Amino acid sequence: MRATKRSRGQSLAEFALVVPVLLAMVGGIIQFGMIFWAQNTLTQVVRDTGRWAATQQGCALGTTVPQVDVAGEANKVAGNSSLLGYTTGEWAQPTSAGSTDASVSSFTGEGIAVAWVQDYDPKTGGSWTHQGCPPKNNQAVYHVTIRINHAVPLFFPGMQYLPAFSSCDGTAAVGGVSGPCALLSSTAQFRMEPAPNP
Repeated sequence: MRATKRSRGQSLAEFALVVPVLLAMVGGIIQFGMIFWAQNTLTQVVRDTGRWAATQQGCALGTTVPQVDVAGEANKVAGNSSLLGYTTGEWAQPTSAGSTDASVSSFTGEGIAVAWVQDYDPKTGGSWTHQGCPPKNNQAVYHVTIRINHAVPLFFPGMQYLPAFSSCDGTAAVGGVSGPCALLSSTAQFRMEPAPNP
């Protein structure tokens, strides 16, 4: 009888030691799975938006501000793709004109950065030309680079102390997310294929 009680007590103690570790492992697996899912979804949103941006052409008359609604397209794609932590209309139209590939790649805030760049043409001896809106026609070789950064909330306690994550402050710079979060990013580049001149 005493041996049975002792055995039960030992099993209970071992169970109490193992359960927190097991729960932490399961929670970590679920959290990293959700982050992986969000990163894959964000990459697809960027690619779909980039494909769309590669077919656009022209700027608003007398300005370098794109007349193409990149943010509207990205918000539409993200709204249809169940991106974790995304709220409808979250991303605003990029305001920087004359962006370069480097400035797009170094963009760190929540939202969208985009650049249309005329490629070097060895036939004419032209150089790289950076501008903030698509070409007017398909007579020059351009490419578009687009980057979207998105904050994903973390549900598992203590994750913000890991080096890859942080604690978001609820500002627009992190999409209004407050508490533990992961700032995900994805960049895509496409050769421009605007319609020919009529």
